[in-house]
Amino acid sequence: MTEKWSFSTIEENIMLWIFAVIDFDGRPCIVCPWHKYKITLATGEGLYQSKNPKDPSAKPKWCSKGIKQRIHRVTVDNGNIYVTLSKEPFKCDSDFYATGDFKVIRSSS
Repeated sequence: MTEKWSFSTIEENIMLWIFAVIDFDGRPCIVCPWHKYKITLATGEGLYQSKNPKDPSAKPKWCSKGIKQRIHRVTVDNGNIYVTLSKEPFKCDSDFYATGDFKVIRSSS
């Protein structure tokens, strides 16, 4: 288990999180400390374990929920950390929470 640093900016607040990088099925992942979601570092996919309910002897296998987290390139040069933000044109679940839109409560009237 290796510690990695992750930076997140939400509404002009910079938060620093320390995540453990854990290997699931040969894929390095971070695990959300609150929800226990497993997100691959290489692709941003969410992983879950699935088991065939019709075969009780079957071993669980790791499956993808699809891309849930936008990934960014991080480089270190002379002790300086540089983050190159993703410019991929697709939307993913993490975009919704990064914008603050999830905090807006809409009135039914």
